Amino acid sequence: MTQDTGNWEQLQSLFDLAEATAAADRERVLAEHCDDPDLRRRALAIVEAANRESHYEDKSPDEAVNSASSGTAGRVGPYTLVRHLGSGGLGSVYLVERLTGGVVQRAALKMLAPHAAGPSFVERFHREQHILASLDHRNITRMLDAGLSETGQPYLVMEYVDGVHLDAYCDQRRLGLAERLQLFLRVCDAVAYAHRNLVVHLDLKPSNILVTAEGTGTAGSSSNVKLLDFGTSKLIRTDSNLTTTVLATPAYASPEQMRNEPVTTACDVYALGAILFELLSGRRPGDKASVALMLERAMREQEPEHLPASVTSSAAEMRGTTDGRLRQTLTGDLDTIVRKCLAPRPQDRYVSVDSLIEDVRRYEDGRPILARPQTTLYKVSKFVRRNLGSVAVTVLVVLALLASLGYAEWRQQQALHEGQRALRMQTFLYRLFKLANSNYLGKPAATVPEFLELGVKVLPEYIKDPADLREAQLSLAESMYDNGDMPTAQKVFTQVIPGARAARDTNAVAEAEAFSGNIAFQLGQMEAGKALTADALALSRQESVTPSVRVWSEIYYAANRENNGFRSDENLKLLQAAVNEAQTRHLPERETAYALYMLASDYEELGQLDQADKLIHQAIGIYSNEPYAICDQSEMYADLGYIQGAGGNAAASLPLYRKAWEGDKACLGPGNRQTLVVQDFMTGAMIETGQAKQALPILEASMPAWRKSAGESPDLANPLNFLAMAYLATNDYVQAEKTAEELVHVQEGKVAPDDHRMGLSQLKWAQALVGQQRYKDALPHAEIADRILSKVVRSEGQKRTSATAHQVLLDIQSRLNARS
Repeated sequence: MTQDTGNWEQLQSLFDLAEATAAADRERVLAEHCDDPDLRRRALAIVEAANRESHYEDKSPDEAVNSASSGTAGRVGPYTLVRHLGSGGLGSVYLVERLTGGVVQRAALKMLAPHAAGPSFVERFHREQHILASLDHRNITRMLDAGLSETGQPYLVMEYVDGVHLDAYCDQRRLGLAERLQLFLRVCDAVAYAHRNLVVHLDLKPSNILVTAEGTGTAGSSSNVKLLDFGTSKLIRTDSNLTTTVLATPAYASPEQMRNEPVTTACDVYALGAILFELLSGRRPGDKASVALMLERAMREQEPEHLPASVTSSAAEMRGTTDGRLRQTLTGDLDTIVRKCLAPRPQDRYVSVDSLIEDVRRYEDGRPILARPQTTLYKVSKFVRRNLGSVAVTVLVVLALLASLGYAEWRQQQALHEGQRALRMQTFLYRLFKLANSNYLGKPAATVPEFLELGVKVLPEYIKDPADLREAQLSLAESMYDNGDMPTAQKVFTQVIPGARAARDTNAVAEAEAFSGNIAFQLGQMEAGKALTADALALSRQESVTPSVRVWSEIYYAANRENNGFRSDENLKLLQAAVNEAQTRHLPERETAYALYMLASDYEELGQLDQADKLIHQAIGIYSNEPYAICDQSEMYADLGYIQGAGGNAAASLPLYRKAWEGDKACLGPGNRQTLVVQDFMTGAMIETGQAKQALPILEASMPAWRKSAGESPDLANPLNFLAMAYLATNDYVQAEKTAEELVHVQEGKVAPDDHRMGLSQLKWAQALVGQQRYKDALPHAEIADRILSKVVRSEGQKRTSATAHQVLLDIQSRLNARS
């Protein structure tokens, strides 16, 4: 027995391992984990003894108790055995009954096994009796009685708990993190009570915690937690440190326990951290390590592993989420709490379980946890998350003041508050920069581009951590993108990519490439756009990429290919997948609405106008809930106008375009790219309804702004198309020819050659030449237009255009035949 006691930390682990292994494989498995043959033989002997006791479960109560204690048949003291509940290397537990005052009381009787009845373990058994007698807490099993069997074996009688081990209970019910934390807090409350009564448990683990379902309600609120097995516990004396032979499970034992050093309440704090690690991530800390490796780590005081790195897909499923979302949730405060519990040195852990409870509750309430440095930025970020509505209003006021007072004071003070975005899109910096874009302000803000560029310049001065700097730069670049400053946004995205690749920050690489690729398409950098969006889409399939970035990657890959004529079923499926993920993952409403809008745009291109109309109205419903989403709502009304026009009702589309145009002018300004796009479609509706003379000066006046914004990218084709229409409608065929020629030029090599836009461009060129009676020059353009447009017929508008192209070709051929 003395030898067993001295090596118990290894014996206990080997016993657990052997008990979980088939009998035929036990010797081989133990040899892989332990080099000491004596320890292996002793572990096997204990397992065999335990197995002999486990046969009690199959026997009658009389046979079981006779085998266990040789006492009165079917009884131990005044208790009648009902059934065997479980066995271990040190004893067995039985469900028993006792008649008291005419009432049958059920209880759990724990009896020390005959082979373990040495002096040290008998002393341990008596210690458990005295400790349990001193504790009275709703989450600790109460001791009801104690005594000796007929043969002198000690036993304890405790309240019977018909429950499930903590980890199994959580997994069986697929509890989310919030419910698991609630159960964990009850365990902590019980341990804290024990500590206040000068008792340390020293063997905390999920199998020593039972959970029972009581009443109705959620699993976390209706269940009851009971802490078991104080047999390893020690009474804390104020005049000395305690040392104890290690009897704890190695996976939950603190390094000082593994080293057989003095034990304190810090040992229980460590074990609670290990339990929390498992409850959150689905895996024990050091789960794959052998006993020898655990001892080695204890000697070296190795830093604990991070929670997010331990997440698996199966664990995430058990918690009702995805592995990517679970990793994201466990990053930050929860990881900090667990790592503080698992600190190698006792003095680096929480000073008490009450301190641990306080931090978990702070996390639940969205308040700053005390385990993290209480920087101003961290406190502000937590305040923002709890008070988002009032903070948003405050930030808008601050921005208005900045516009009039300048940036000098802001640069000194605000940079201290906005340097970090440790949790994705959740810090004060992110909110400030997001609210800085004019989509949120609902009015032109001339200072916004300056504000964002200033942020890019000063960020490195205040943010030294590369990961935090990347997150802040991405936030700035996205705000630049939202405000239409494409070249500067692309520059910032491009700067982020190399560092993110070197750090293997796949999420940041995918995000930067998705946005940068989308910008490249809009600036006419077609090959770069294709390469960047394709790589972003491939990276987005990795588990470490967040759902939000995956949705952006899918949208920018598919939408740009669709918009440039490279259509495929894959593009439509990707856009549908983006909408589905945005909705099922509960992404921010604006991101969901944008995904709906992009899918609707594709349906428009495919001529499926009913589906497009339905999605646009869904998006409008989302944006109508946001008082600052004027521009987004305007964009939706513009699409409704397009749907009406594509259906052949130009008169109905015109007021919708006007409404969208007025909204964009109010929130973005008349020279903004989005405003110009809507203006072009509005003038197109004016031309179709006989107002070409009024539309022409509007279009001509907008061309300088368009040329500056789009360069020679395919986006310039949109205003050129409507300008050519206006010239044709006003019989200015020379200007119509020049405009149509440029229209074809800006799309060549960048848009699919058989795209319907190329067909429309060739048609306008042919019509301009026909107007000048240059039929021979017009013929090849008319033939190209007829060939392309006859293949792309998806809506009423496209049917009319196809018919027009064919009629123009026939007229030209007729004129040429007449001349010949």
